[in-house]
Amino acid sequence: MNIAKLFLGLCLFSFWAFGEGVPFKVSSSALSNPTASPAPTDTESDLETNLINDLKYLAVSNFLQNHLGAKYNQFDKFVTPDFSEKYILDYKVTRGGGAPGTVELVGHLDGDALKRWARLIESKTRGSNQIKPLFILSSNLPGLSFSPADTSLRQRDSSIAQVLGQMTQLQLKKLNTQLTPLDTSLGLDAPPKNISEIQSLTSSALRRGDSLVIWETISVCPGCVNPRLDIFVYNSQTQSLAFAIGDDLNISGRDLSNSELFKKSVGPLFQQFQSELENALSSGTLQELTMKIIFENVDSYRTLKVLETQLNQGNGYNSPVLKKVSGKSAEYEIKSTLNIDELGAKVQTNLPPGLKPQVGKADSSTLIVKFTK
Repeated sequence: MNIAKLFLGLCLFSFWAFGEGVPFKVSSSALSNPTASPAPTDTESDLETNLINDLKYLAVSNFLQNHLGAKYNQFDKFVTPDFSEKYILDYKVTRGGGAPGTVELVGHLDGDALKRWARLIESKTRGSNQIKPLFILSSNLPGLSFSPADTSLRQRDSSIAQVLGQMTQLQLKKLNTQLTPLDTSLGLDAPPKNISEIQSLTSSALRRGDSLVIWETISVCPGCVNPRLDIFVYNSQTQSLAFAIGDDLNISGRDLSNSELFKKSVGPLFQQFQSELENALSSGTLQELTMKIIFENVDSYRTLKVLETQLNQGNGYNSPVLKKVSGKSAEYEIKSTLNIDELGAKVQTNLPPGLKPQVGKADSSTLIVKFTK
C-alpha cells in the first residue's frame, strides 16, 4: 500500500499524554499474614506502613529504570521512599492473591514530572559538556549605553555589566557551566525580533560552539523614570527562543551606578530567571535538537500505525511531526535530547517484535530506519 494516501488521516492523529498519570501495580509478601491474629499490633501496623512506602519506591524506581535504561545508575542515589512519595498520584492497597501476607499496591504515578526531574538532574550532571552559554549585554541608557560587541569589555569596566554577569553566573553555577561573554560583532544591536534574526544569531553562536545564547538588555522609554531589564534565552540547536522575561526595575536612572542598589533591584527578576531556566531544562527545551527519522520500506497501514505508536511513547524525544511521505517512505521531524547514536539505540530497542529494522544514520541529525522482510 502506498502510505502517501494515509497522509490526511495521519494529520488528524492526536498524541496521547499522561493526563491521568501512569498506572502501576507492585506487590510484596514481606509482611506476615495479617489475619493470623484478631487485631494487628502496633509493630505490624508500622511494618505495613513501611512496606507500602517501599512499594511506592519500587513503582517509581521501575518507571525510571524503564524510561532511562542503562542511565538509571546515575540517578539511583536520588530515588528514595521520601522522594517517591511526591510522585505517587493515587493508590489502593489489597491483600492476598499470592503468598501469605502479600500486599499489592495499584495506582498512578506522575510520569511527566519524573521525566522532567530526570532531565534536570542530567543537565546538572553533564554541565559544560552539554550547556555552553554565550552571554550578551546591551544598553540604551543615556550615559550608560553599550553595544553587544562590548560585552566582554564591559564585564571589566562597568558595575552594571559586572552585576548582571555575576547574577547570571550564579544561576548557571548550579548547572556546572560558565558564561562566555561576547567579544566580537554579531551584526545585531538588539535582541532578535523575528525568525530571520534569531537564525542569524543562533547560527553564529553554533559556529562558536555555544549551545545557548543569553541576551540581557537594559532600556528606558522616553519619559519613563525607571529602567527596564529584559532577558532572552535562545536555543542555538533549534534556532528558537526558549523563553524571555522582563520587568521595570525598582531603581531610578541616577542610582544605577550603585552596585548594591542595582543588585537588589534585579534580584526578583533573577529569581524568575532561575525558575524559567529550570523549567526549560526539565522540559528538555534547552537540550533539544531538531532531528529527522526516516522510515523506509513501510509496506502497510498497520506497520505505520505501529511505528507511530512507538514514536509517541516520548522516551527521549517528543513532538513528532509527519513531514512528508513518498512511496513506502515516511519522514518525521522530532525534537530530542538524545544524540543520533542514542536515538538509534532507543528506536532499535523499542520497536515491537516481528519488525526487522536496519538502523543507520545519514548524518548527525538524520536517522534512517529501513525494514526488511
